[in-house]
Amino acid sequence: MGTEESFVKLEALPHGVYVLKFDGGDGQHRLNPTTIAEIHSALDKVEDDPKAAALITTNEGKFFSNGLDLGFAQSSPGNFKYLVDLFLNLLDRFLCFPMPTIAAICGHAAAGGCMLALAHDYRVMRIDRGYIFMNEVEINLHMSPGMISLIRCKLPVATFHKSLLSAHKYTGKPAEEAGFVYASFPDARSTQEEAIQKATELAKKKYNRSIYKAIKSEMFRVELRDLRSGDHGPPPGIILSKI
Repeated sequence: MGTEESFVKLEALPHGVYVLKFDGGDGQHRLNPTTIAEIHSALDKVEDDPKAAALITTNEGKFFSNGLDLGFAQSSPGNFKYLVDLFLNLLDRFLCFPMPTIAAICGHAAAGGCMLALAHDYRVMRIDRGYIFMNEVEINLHMSPGMISLIRCKLPVATFHKSLLSAHKYTGKPAEEAGFVYASFPDARSTQEEAIQKATELAKKKYNRSIYKAIKSEMFRVELRDLRSGDHGPPPGIILSKI
């Protein structure tokens, strides 16, 4: 699957802030059963800490995440549906995580990597390097109703249309102007520092986890319904073929 045990690094900072960092494998941080399981394991550790109050997801290297591991998805019959199920479950978990979440995007966030960033409460991005984009229309890859629903609820209408129907690639400042991210900063270091500052501010509010999750679950009731519907769209043979 092209991953290593070091794919996810988890660091605890003062005031209950945790940093989940993608740093390993081939550097593209693709999502497959192994890497998704590592992310869930890290999230379990955060939730198990009663002092945890905010989560940052970020990356080292060129990619925040290059999306689903299509090599794994195409390697055996049934793998595509299996991987999509795992991915939708991961999006579901981030969308309703019981504390504030921030995606500090310090590299390319493509397709599934873009969706993962969108599942966070807040997003910040570096200006000097990296694109955020949905390129499924260019690679002839179908998107499930849950994926579409998640993206729609997180983006302004014009950005939603432009992203899905033209695979437009946004760098940091244009991503901020388009509503993809809340703020953009000069480089990786400043982006991560600002994310930590924002996470610390939120963590100090000490939100009740049950209430925070309940509010998000109600906010995203329709999106959660679609993520949990089990609808993957056309079968893999159609999804991965040329149109």
